[in-house]
Amino acid sequence: MFDWIGSLRIRERSSARVVLSLSRGTQLAGLLLLVIGAIVAVRAWPVSVWLAFLPGLVAVLGVLLATLRRELVVDKAAGVLRVDQSAFGMGNRQVVPLFHLRAVVVMERPRSALELGRALPASARYIAYLDRRVGDAIFLDEARRCAALLRMAEAIADVAELRLEYEAAADEL
Repeated sequence: MFDWIGSLRIRERSSARVVLSLSRGTQLAGLLLLVIGAIVAVRAWPVSVWLAFLPGLVAVLGVLLATLRRELVVDKAAGVLRVDQSAFGMGNRQVVPLFHLRAVVVMERPRSALELGRALPASARYIAYLDRRVGDAIFLDEARRCAALLRMAEAIADVAELRLEYEAAADEL
């Protein structure tokens, strides 16, 4: 239901460059949570400090979502992948040469042993990531439907000239 919060979207696409960034809905949801949590916390504060605690946490979660930034730029001309991430104003930047990347992978998320023991008709979750030759994979996004993930992965694979791997197992039930 809330898959759109924190999801990457293709903001710009050309033959030599793809820019992915968080959807604007993430920031709007954060601002909404901040306003609602702050109003409820301020009204509950005179009654009890403990009563204002939970709305205060909702407001902090709203600040987190409102300040969350993530941008991935695949630049074929420069030969690099730039990953910029920040939350609460503290950022992390990473530059990865394109030749360090092996493939763009979209796969069904492995189910935990706890989920496998149940006979629930759980819907599949798909994840997309960049597989690196050396080092950990670079997580792109997760969703219930793989169509948006495939579009994003195809755009990256076209620009970076990487192999696109799609791995999804059929349900065993």
